[in-house]
Amino acid sequence: QVPDIVVPTILGKGGAIMKDIQDRTGAKVRVSQKGEYVPGTTNRVVTISADTHHEAHSAYLLVASKIDPTIQN
Repeated sequence: QVPDIVVPTILGKGGAIMKDIQDRTGAKVRVSQKGEYVPGTTNRVVTISADTHHEAHSAYLLVASKIDPTIQN
């Protein structure tokens, strides 16, 4: 889950960043819709699905690096 305020950093304009992450890793990345929050928070759910652990982990690192630039991808 991520704070709603950082979702644009993950999505990018027109979803460009998320599409790039998916293209680079082969994983599918989904962010819950605005208003679909983790109960009791304003956090949105990020779901990563992939055929392999490597693809999923690569996507996770790329998403995490968008949120926290100190994370190496």
